[in-house]
Amino acid sequence: MAYSNYHILLTLYIVAIIIDTVIITLLAAKSCDTIYLSIPIIILPMLVQGIIKLIHHPIRQVKMFLLSIRCNERMIRMPLVKDRMLQEMYENMNEILTHYHENERTIETKKIYYDRILRIMTHEIRNTVTPIITLSDHYANSTFPIEETEVKEGMAIINNQSKNIKRFLDSYHTLTHLPPPSPVKILIPELFGETFKLFEKESENVKLSIHYPDIEICADPSLIRIVLNNLLRNAIQSAMAHKDGRVELRATLCENCPQITVTDNGDGIPENRINDIFSPFYSTKEHGNGIGLCLSRQIMMLHGGELTVESNPKNRLTIFTIKFPAKQ
Repeated sequence: MAYSNYHILLTLYIVAIIIDTVIITLLAAKSCDTIYLSIPIIILPMLVQGIIKLIHHPIRQVKMFLLSIRCNERMIRMPLVKDRMLQEMYENMNEILTHYHENERTIETKKIYYDRILRIMTHEIRNTVTPIITLSDHYANSTFPIEETEVKEGMAIINNQSKNIKRFLDSYHTLTHLPPPSPVKILIPELFGETFKLFEKESENVKLSIHYPDIEICADPSLIRIVLNNLLRNAIQSAMAHKDGRVELRATLCENCPQITVTDNGDGIPENRINDIFSPFYSTKEHGNGIGLCLSRQIMMLHGGELTVESNPKNRLTIFTIKFPAKQ
């Protein structure tokens, strides 16, 4: 059945039933011939059956809507119809389904994220605490005199391990206690100018260049500087391994969306590591804490944007892209 004029058809059916009922009542009251009385009596069930068929489709769609939520079916969507009343209802139902499944995916993602952090924390804390327990047990249970040199060496190990675990927990605190952003309008020329001065000395052996149009972004200044600093420092350190090391900082406006790219010609990121670099506490640096890129991505998510990476080790090309929401 076509539903291009659903509300009109529904109204006509209801009006027809009312008229038919009135006719039956009047004919019965006048004791008319049975033949004339039987005509509206026959038509009435047909009208009732018609209106039942007419409302059956929306009811079935509502049942599908509820069933999709109950069964966690993510592919079901209400169909497009020409009738304005039904279409508005179906659009609202589709919007509810979309938000419901988006929230569900967010919860699943966060669970995986925090499960991974918990595993890493358990591993790091166990590895750090084990030498402390071993040495302290040795000193506490030793029945022989302990030389002063041995005690100093042991205390140095304990002190170093304690600092390691504090450093690790401080990193975790930073990662999980990001303040909500307070976005303001930031001019790209000013932001890049400050950033260039900050890294000018660090990039003495690397050619650092900046390119930008006269555009602005809406972001929290302190948080966005953290992102830029993390990306530029990583890019400079990667490019420094080569004599022709180059790093480029560029801003563009793509489909009304401001973007910032950080490009370097370092060693690149192998394909099997490209998804790991944003994981918390993952680092290939000897003294790295592994939260820089993870923190940067979190900051961009808080801004409603995203941080992505492309890398081609063969061509020595790595590009990190910061994408902001479209300008209103």
